Amino acid sequence: MESNTVTEPSPDRLYSELDNLRHTSSGKKREITELRREIESTVKERDQLNDDVKTIADEIKELRAKRDSLNAKVKELKVKRDELRVAATKKRETLSKLLEQAQHASEKLQGNMSDLVKQITHLEWQIQTTSLAPKTERSIIGRIAELEVHLAKHKELKNVKDRLLKLRVEVGALRIQAQTAHEELTHLAEESEKVHNEMQQKVKILSEKKKEADAKHTAFIAKSKQRIETIVSLKSSIARIDEIRTQIGDIKTSTRSDKAEKVKSKYREAAEEKMRTGGKLSFEEFQALMADSVTEGEEE
Repeated sequence: MESNTVTEPSPDRLYSELDNLRHTSSGKKREITELRREIESTVKERDQLNDDVKTIADEIKELRAKRDSLNAKVKELKVKRDELRVAATKKRETLSKLLEQAQHASEKLQGNMSDLVKQITHLEWQIQTTSLAPKTERSIIGRIAELEVHLAKHKELKNVKDRLLKLRVEVGALRIQAQTAHEELTHLAEESEKVHNEMQQKVKILSEKKKEADAKHTAFIAKSKQRIETIVSLKSSIARIDEIRTQIGDIKTSTRSDKAEKVKSKYREAAEEKMRTGGKLSFEEFQALMADSVTEGEEE
């Protein structure tokens, strides 16, 4: 039959393990302290990066709003410019028709307005101040009528020319306004592009900052996990140290008890020998002998 015996660890082995545990525990304490410092530094850097991300995001928001506002103005100016160009085109078409009309009218004109007015005035004065034969008077009245027809054509042409002048001025004004709108929208479009490029740079920086912040947070989680694991391991080592100290204490107590029992056995044997031979007992021998007597009485 096999006997299951538990081998008690030797004191030397326990002391060796205790020294190793003390050494590793000291290292773990330093590691925990260092990890705490690294975690605090990582958290500080991560929080700063998150603040930077928020600041840059706000700047991007402002730049986007500015760009969109500029683009809206550019769109409005394009509409305005196109409307002005269309209006100018229509007026130029009207101007072209009036020029054609004025050209046809000028081809049918006779004399000039000043001469015609003078002739009409002279003939009317002649009728009013001179005694004329009926036939002559009718002839002068007919001539006045002809001259007034020519004068009316001159007046009509003058009106056309006035309209032409007015249209030229309006077309010129529309052209200038359209050009001004075009130049303004071009300037705003260039400014919008600059703002957009600046915003794109900010977006790129924001992306990099986010990656850095995420990396710092990942490092924070990893270091926190490592620190917790080290703390758990340290607690386990401390518990084992306490266990070993208890074992060593038990061994020391057991050793002292064994030594005392051996000494007492030695004195008891000497006392029994002297009792048989009639020798004189020493105090220690007497105590050893009496201790056995007391023990036997207690057992009975």
